[in-house]
Amino acid sequence: MLRKNMVLTSKDGVLETIRICKAQNVLGEHLSGREKEVVDIMMTLFNEEYILKTYVESKEKEASEKTKIGLAQKLYKKGNSVGDIADILDSSVKEVEQWLGLVRA
Repeated sequence: MLRKNMVLTSKDGVLETIRICKAQNVLGEHLSGREKEVVDIMMTLFNEEYILKTYVESKEKEASEKTKIGLAQKLYKKGNSVGDIADILDSSVKEVEQWLGLVRA
């Protein structure tokens, strides 16, 4: 039995799911002869889901940063200080300076 605060890897989750299915006699006949195959398929699905989730999160972060850069540039052109822009965009002064090309990355 797993402890509540235990961190699970994908494989641990798959194995625990299979253990629960066996204990509750769900797909018991299928699992008895093909457990390794089921684990492999489930691991593939977990890995694909993780990759997709990570990709989507990185694209969202990239889009958010592009938006912030555009806003920083507009605010700077309108006369706002780098400090004010950093405050408005919840970013560091150094980051805003990099976005504006005032310092090198």
